[in-house]
Order: sequence, then structure tokens, then C-alpha cells
Amino acid sequence: MIAPIIALILQAAQPAEAPLPDPALETRAQSLMRELRCTVCENEPVSQSTADMAVDARRKIRQLVDEGNTDTQVRDYFVERYGSFVSFRPSNWLLWAFPFILLLAAGGFMVIRSFAKRRTDLTAVPDDRGDTPA
Repeated sequence: MIAPIIALILQAAQPAEAPLPDPALETRAQSLMRELRCTVCENEPVSQSTADMAVDARRKIRQLVDEGNTDTQVRDYFVERYGSFVSFRPSNWLLWAFPFILLLAAGGFMVIRSFAKRRTDLTAVPDDRGDTPA
């Protein structure tokens, strides 16, 4: 009975994340938070995750934006530390286009194969009905 009360007190004691004083910078930071993936939650953006890593990432994003780094520099900072997995933006277009290229190649192969099976040296089949009208 006392454990839930202690948990609520400890949760309430945690400091809230302070937004940047400049609304334009905070908007940029929020946009970047939606583009970066939480490495703990896998497919959840840093902006929505409650993991400690995401809280630290949001704090670092705000710090980098406040220091004057560009969006690309902030993204590169996280990709350098956590790998390209952390970014929701594709880094290799060939990797993303490969399934579609594979489907087109398979379809082309099937079309070519169906036309190649057609015989070009077909001979006429004699008419077995005969020439006399019935």
C-alpha cells in the first residue's frame, strides 16, 4: 500500500524538461526529436519515449540547438554515436529501393520468359472437318 505512494512521490519529484526560451528553436528541437529513434524503444521517436535514454537525448538535442548547431549537425551527432539506425531518415536509397527493384526485375523476367516460350516456327494444322459442307 505504501509502495505506490512512494512511487508517485518519486515520480513527481523528477524535474520536468524545460523547453527552450526561443519558440523557433524549440520548434526545431521538437522536429529533430521526431526524426530520431529511441535506441531503447526501437521504433519510437525520442519525442514520445519515456526511457531515460530518450530523456537524455531530448536534453542533448535542446542543448545542441541552443548552441547554434544546424539540424544536419544534430542528426550527425546522434548518427555518429548510435549508428544510422537512430535516424528515421533513410541513409541509403538503394537499400530502400531494393524491394521495388526486385519486384520490377521479377516481373520483367516473367514477361520475357512468357514471350520466349512462344514458338515462332508453328506449322498449320490440317483441318479435320473436311472441305464438304454438311
